[in-house]
Amino acid sequence: MSSLDRTRLPSRRRLLGLACAGLLALSTAGCFRPMYAEDTGDGSKLADKFGQIEIVFAPGRVGNEVRNDLIFDLTGGAGNPAGAPYQLILQVNDSSVAAVVDPYTGLPEVELISVDVNWQLIDTTKPVKAGAKPTPVTTGTAFGKASIDSGYQRFARERALRDAQNRASRVAAEMIRGQLASYFIAPPPKS
Repeated sequence: MSSLDRTRLPSRRRLLGLACAGLLALSTAGCFRPMYAEDTGDGSKLADKFGQIEIVFAPGRVGNEVRNDLIFDLTGGAGNPAGAPYQLILQVNDSSVAAVVDPYTGLPEVELISVDVNWQLIDTTKPVKAGAKPTPVTTGTAFGKASIDSGYQRFARERALRDAQNRASRVAAEMIRGQLASYFIAPPPKS
């Protein structure tokens, strides 16, 4: 048997390694569940859980933009459900920072727009003691960032700023939807 014939035949080590890798892949195949699976593990659908969340009014134009994006993302355009078993409370902050400043005029050339959201999900079916605030089931933070080229035209800059805030709000709303999906698919164990 020449060395050329020996390389064509798979060795026992190689076959054993492939068999072990295959067994390892098969043993972990049932451990993963897609995040946007149809059911949440308790028999209900994720879309049904999302439809049970009422998003409380958030003050400000940007807060309202995040709220509207969330309502559309969670209900598919069906509207905000009144009297739902869950309430989502949003605290929205937006800011603008000049990233590049023209050294001659002192005006910003590039601005970074940031929308930061702190949110709380409250179960309204749980009883609350008189005078006490309801405890949130889960909380989280989300953010969205966007940039604009400011330019020297005042009204064009204002419109670009509003569009960037809308884009950043959309990103923050999508992040909150993902966080809510992960909560409903794998809720923490009840104590």
